[in-house]
Amino acid sequence: MPISSDRGLCGSINSGIVRDVRDYLKARDRSRCELFCIGEKAASAMGRNFKDILKLGISGISTPYNYPTIMAISEHIVAAGNTADKIVVFYNEYKSAISTVIRQMELMPRQRFLDTMKFGRLYSMKLPDKNTGNPALYELYVTSNLWVAFLNNSASEQSARMNAMENASKNAQEILGNLRTQYNKARQARITIELVEIISGASAV
Repeated sequence: MPISSDRGLCGSINSGIVRDVRDYLKARDRSRCELFCIGEKAASAMGRNFKDILKLGISGISTPYNYPTIMAISEHIVAAGNTADKIVVFYNEYKSAISTVIRQMELMPRQRFLDTMKFGRLYSMKLPDKNTGNPALYELYVTSNLWVAFLNNSASEQSARMNAMENASKNAQEILGNLRTQYNKARQARITIELVEIISGASAV
């Protein structure tokens, strides 16, 4: 499950995610994999080479993200987790304004989570019982981890877009400076030629 953005102009955070997902899928049995894409960039890139296993693509998510939106997205992951061996989420982890790291977050499928929680007792409770509480805890487990991934990826996207725009502004200023220099040189050359012509004409008279 790669998490990407709907728009470009944010450096290599989308292409890096797509590249890592491709490498991950190439090393595994394709027939046993299902692909869920978040963001237009990942969905369009994965649709070209992995259309047969692309089960769902979600795009147009309104920003800023909120927890209820992530809960709605996690419902698809929870449903897919009923038959999956594992769920792997690819996202960009924010490190600094100039540094991000692509992470692979592995989430437990529903049955493994319930088996793990079967003998666990985090607190004393009579109602609801574990058959009711543990499935709710699984939904909380998936949603909270997705929330962390979304926040990190969103911060990485905004940071990368800011850096890309700053670099574009610097490049535009350099191009503008070069054009101004060329214009001034051509203007000075034209003035020099006109002065030479005037002096030559005066000398001839």
